[in-house]
Amino acid sequence: MKQLVYHYCSLSTLLNILEHKTIRLSDINKQNDTNESKALLHIARNRAIQIMLSRPGVDSDQTFGGLTYREFIVYLIDKMIEHVKGYKDLMAYIACFSESDDYLAQWRGYADNGRGVAIGFDVETIERLIEQIPDAQLEFRKVHYIDTNKNVMDCDTTQCNLSLNRHAAKLVETLFSYMERNETKQILDGTYLDSQAGHWFIPLLQDSFFYKDDSFAEEDEWRLILKDEIIKSESDWENIYNWKRTGHSIRPAMKRLFPKALEFRVEDNDIVSYMDMDFSDGDYMHNDMIREIVIGPNCRLEEEDVFQLLGHFGFDTADVKIRKSDSSYRI
Repeated sequence: MKQLVYHYCSLSTLLNILEHKTIRLSDINKQNDTNESKALLHIARNRAIQIMLSRPGVDSDQTFGGLTYREFIVYLIDKMIEHVKGYKDLMAYIACFSESDDYLAQWRGYADNGRGVAIGFDVETIERLIEQIPDAQLEFRKVHYIDTNKNVMDCDTTQCNLSLNRHAAKLVETLFSYMERNETKQILDGTYLDSQAGHWFIPLLQDSFFYKDDSFAEEDEWRLILKDEIIKSESDWENIYNWKRTGHSIRPAMKRLFPKALEFRVEDNDIVSYMDMDFSDGDYMHNDMIREIVIGPNCRLEEEDVFQLLGHFGFDTADVKIRKSDSSYRI
């Protein structure tokens, strides 16, 4: 049986997806709660403190601004994690899905209060599509949920543990290099982030997008993320993501999958950048991509309307299941 994940959306988004055969990835820094995906940072912070406090000399009697050496180390690491949490300069784009096909919170939050739909995408087809992009710049996987309230030093997956050891070690290495040069002021004020050495955290931040606090576990979320070590405030991103204007790209595979390149829209008194991933590569691909459409509990669409839409935009209606939500949610 094929595994599906569901993208809850408004009717206007449904039309856009069917007509253009695209999945929209939006600037991850513009999410409603950018801290909801920072659970891994909390655990990495604990692991780094554990590493630092196990080193010789931690029990030194030396003080720093009234803090013991131990307290000062914890304070510096907390500052480093605080700066990472507030970092908004990394270009990363996200599309969100859920394993739940009829979940009240998703209808409320992402499908126009139940007036929209949930589109069931085929996991294997998405994975096959993004394999075209080398170097793992596109990643699609289930979100891991971590109990951050327990202040644990590890988490329950091998991947998480491996990531933590690598990221925590890099944090410690960076911190020691600044301490040895007596440049901890740059750690405290965050100016070290502007240096090449200061970019130690980018892989950690990219990994953190796939971890959330377990208070969100009922979402059963999957994420498709376009991640790169490209910085918004630096000009080199134009050579990679601006081929719609320049006419050329140093990444042909990326250009094929995102033919319109980087675009912008106005949303909630803000301007949000996004990338539309094209899955129109032949009937085989787009007919495999969408397997089900669930009509929201407050949506006036009928099943016949959805069949008409699918047929109009070239989808094989025999391969798509259409049904009404069983939710009793009404507004």
